[in-house]
This record gives sequence, structure tokens and C-alpha cells, in this order.
Amino acid sequence: MKKIAFGAIAFLMISCERYSTQLKPYQNVDNIANEKRQFILSTAGFESLDSLKNMKKSEIKKIFKKHVTSKVYDFEGNEIEGENAFLIDVVKEFKASKNNPEHRRYPVFIYVNQNDTSYVIPMAGNGLWGPVWGFVALGKDKNTVSGVAFDHKSETKGFGAEISEKSFQDMFTANPKMVMKEDKYMGLKVVKGGLKYPDHEVDAISGATITSNGVSMMLKNVFMPYMKAWKKLK
Repeated sequence: MKKIAFGAIAFLMISCERYSTQLKPYQNVDNIANEKRQFILSTAGFESLDSLKNMKKSEIKKIFKKHVTSKVYDFEGNEIEGENAFLIDVVKEFKASKNNPEHRRYPVFIYVNQNDTSYVIPMAGNGLWGPVWGFVALGKDKNTVSGVAFDHKSETKGFGAEISEKSFQDMFTANPKMVMKEDKYMGLKVVKGGLKYPDHEVDAISGATITSNGVSMMLKNVFMPYMKAWKKLK
């Protein structure tokens, strides 16, 4: 997984500068949109990322249109009408309102394929050396984690950079984690020194305390607006 590509894909971090040389792939809007669709479909469980990368852009777009819809909520769980969830840059939203989550917009991508439903939530936070970000998919119950993808801009290889590796990400799904415990919001956490709440926590990365804490903070409260929204639908 290419860090620069993933960041651009996940949150449409598009450069506005013009270069005289040929544009790099991650600067191409069409490529960015295509690869973002790939990551959403992969996190939702449609196909592996490698399989999706072998498909034509037109096929990916057709699959995405068929299986994925989206909504945008405010911090209180109220749906915001007229917003394009696909174009929301959650990294920029986080930077602009780091200490004021109530000022952000919260997009969700809803994947439906026969009896399979996933709610894919994008998120952003801070690592040791720069931004971290990712997608988390919740299953049909809107509670159980069914897929994750994390990446970063500049974390240290072998330490904080491990958040982008399968070994770390699999901890969220091998023994599936949950956001809620009965009617109580728990969120997800990355912790050191053993798991006190194993249904809601994963082990921190050794030697990467600050990055682990950054991912934990990113995960801790991001689901709250969605839980508020879905509770209103009951």
C-alpha cells in the first residue's frame, strides 16, 4: 500500500498546484476517485484490494454505484441534506476543527450486497510525525467491526508505520471488536499493558506509543455522531 496514494485516495487531498512535468497518478482526480472507491469496497468486504486493483475503472465505478450509497451527519447525528459524502476531506475537517468535533461533517458509506450490509466510516487523527487516517467498516448491526484500513503520512518504519500493516489491522476483525456494549457507547481503543475490555480494545504497537495513542484518539469518539443518528431511527 502506498502511503501517499492511500492518503490522497481516502480523503481527496488533491494538490491545486500545476506542474510542467507529467502529473503523478495520485494527483489525477479520476485516479484518486477510482482508488478511493477501491478502498471503500475493500474495507466493506466486497473483494480484496488486490482484486479490485485488477479491475477496470469503469467496472469499479459501476460496482460502487450499484452497491454504495452515502449520508452525511453533524455531530448531533442529524443528517445534513445536499452534502456529497465522497468529496468530504476528513483530514482537512480534522485539522480545521481539531478541538471542536462539533464543527465537523461526518460522512458514511453504506455498502449493500444481497444480505450483506456494511457502514464504512472514514476518520483522521494525529500520529507522532504527521496525520494518520483510515476507514472502519461496521457490520449490519452497526456495532461489530467487519473491516479496517489505516495509513499515515510519515510514521517511523517498523514502529508507528505498522498501523498500515495487515498484522495490526487484523486485530480488529480476528476477534471482532464492537463499538457498543448493550446500550453504552464504548468506542474502540488501542491500549498498552493488556486489554481491560477485549471486545473494544486492541494491543498497542510496541515502541510506537504516540502513534498508537493517535489512532486510539481517532477511534475513540468518531463513532458517536453515527450512533446518535442510528439511535434516532429505532
